[in-house]
Amino acid sequence: MVNLSNDAAGLIRNLVSDSDLPESAGLRLATDDDTHALAMNLEAEPRQDDVVVEHEGAALYVSPVAGARLEDLTLQAQLEPRPAFFLD
Repeated sequence: MVNLSNDAAGLIRNLVSDSDLPESAGLRLATDDDTHALAMNLEAEPRQDDVVVEHEGAALYVSPVAGARLEDLTLQAQLEPRPAFFLD
């Protein structure tokens, strides 16, 4: 399963706190139905089949297809310089 680095967890927490979603929201990783590319967006809660990865107060919701593609990888983030972004 995919893991979260400390910086990625911090970025997810910041994105959620800057949104209109509840603090229990998380970042969802899934595959686009048309292009099969990985996609991410903030979601208020995981979908029924999502695997939930929690780290340092951040939640990552991973669809089954995305989880298979990201097996044993760690989501990284670069926080400085601004703006922050996720790394592959």
